[in-house]
Formats: sequence, C-alpha cells, structure tokens
Amino acid sequence: MARPVVLVHGAWHGPWCWDKVTPLLERAGVPWVAPDLPSAASAATGGDLVADVDAVESALDGLDGDEPAVLVGHSRGGLVITEAGAHPRAGHLVYLTALMLAEGEKTAEAIGPTTLYDHLDRADDGTFVPRPGPGANLFYNDCLGEDIAFAAANIRHQNMGGARVEPSREAWKTKPTTYVVCTIDQAIGAAAQRRMAARAGATLEWDTGHSPFLSRPELVAALLVGLSRA
Repeated sequence: MARPVVLVHGAWHGPWCWDKVTPLLERAGVPWVAPDLPSAASAATGGDLVADVDAVESALDGLDGDEPAVLVGHSRGGLVITEAGAHPRAGHLVYLTALMLAEGEKTAEAIGPTTLYDHLDRADDGTFVPRPGPGANLFYNDCLGEDIAFAAANIRHQNMGGARVEPSREAWKTKPTTYVVCTIDQAIGAAAQRRMAARAGATLEWDTGHSPFLSRPELVAALLVGLSRA
C-alpha cells in the first residue's frame, strides 16, 4: 500500500505550488495532503513557525490508516518539517532545496551569500513579499512564462517572525531523510544546500532552479512515488 505524502510549501507560497505534482501522485495511487501554512495564509495576523508546525501536525493527525507518511518541505518548509517530523506519523523526510538547520543555527548563516533579502518589500503590517521581477529570477529562473505568471498571481505576503522552535526537535536526526540539491537555484545556492545536505542520510542533485514543482514536476513526483512505495 502506498504511504501518504504530506506536501509543505515554502515562504510566500501555498498549496497551489504543488498543483503540477499532485495529479501525478494521484495517477500513481499515492494519497496526499498539502496543508496551508498560517505564516503565509494568515501572515497579517501573525502566523509563525509554531502555527505552521501545528498545521502540519494536524494534517498528519488526519491521515487515514497508520502507514508512516513521506513529509516533504520546500525551502522555508524545511524549518517546519524539522519540527513536525517528530510526529509519530512522519516517516521519511524530504528536504527540497530546503532549510535543514541544526538547533541554534540561523537561517542567514545557513543560506550564506544571497541576493534574496535585497529583493523583498516590507508591508505596513510587517510582512514581506518578493518584488515581481527579481522574485521571478530568484524562484523561477528555469520555469516557463506561463508558470511564472501563475506563481506571480498566487504569491502571498509572509510573516518572517517567530522563525524558531526551542528546543528544536531536529527530526532529521532520528528519521530517514533525503535532501534534494537544486543546482541552479538562485535563492539558496547549491553550496549552501550541499552543506545542509551533509546532514541527510541520502542526497540527490537535480539541475533545476528553486521551484522544481513547477519546472520539473515529474522529477518531484517520481521521487515521492518511489518513497511512498518503499
């Protein structure tokens, strides 16, 4: 029986970012759920990392059956699965060009040199949103124009506060873990990804940018289907 897949989006995104992957999972008979994280869905009301972890744990609680789930985190979603991955229904963790931090490690330190922060605008409510042009280059540099337009129409403001859980559960220390390095990612460089990936039990490298769920959904789906059936 296929194990369920829980898809955890990154900053500024939402469940919509998996829309090209989920039909492929369904075709393969893999059940899935994609929770909407409060830090983006309810950014203006102060959703934070703790609220995001709660949302993913609720999704895990609601899964049918008792098979351990494949828990996928993209980008900032890596912070979420590092904590929610301690849940008993979380089996294999997948970090998709994601933040895989040790306790006390800061995001800026882990990412290293990047132009990401130079291309964010701060709203009056304290949330942040990428500027359309530079954001497209950072996140979607290998995507088709129609996919960039789709993402631009759905990008949301992000609450950047409350970006840690103390003490960290560091689920990647106790659960099987795969890190996917996206080698032409402009937001989180390949060198930074490889440093974090050294903590994982398995590492894959794809010649994609930051958003392979849009540019190469078949790669993402094939990985998840394989782990679901393992």
